[in-house]
Amino acid sequence: MMLLRFMELATHADPMTDPPAPVEQPAIIPAVDQGMSISLALTITIVSLIVVGASSYAVIAAGLSAAMTRVFAVASLLALAALVYGLIELLLAVIATSAERRRQAREVTERRQGERARKPQQ
Repeated sequence: MMLLRFMELATHADPMTDPPAPVEQPAIIPAVDQGMSISLALTITIVSLIVVGASSYAVIAAGLSAAMTRVFAVASLLALAALVYGLIELLLAVIATSAERRRQAREVTERRQGERARKPQQ
């Protein structure tokens, strides 16, 4: 309790009554690099899926030597990792695309004049 009182006296400010510092909003929100495109992420996903399927089939069905079976198994595991990466990047690309569309729509709405101008909320 004594330490709390000391801290209160040392700061000389009451966070409950002090007004918050004003935050300036930028006039135009700049476009940000959104990462991988949807088409590239989809390509990685599809190619990885094909490699996983083909190499898994080669490991299971084909009567190959032990060395070739191991090579196909490693290829399958690497392609599986690439598949997961492609799916995550695809999800992030879809989210980024929808966020960019919302940003562009907001800019168009803010530029409107006259009857079509944005009305302040009450």
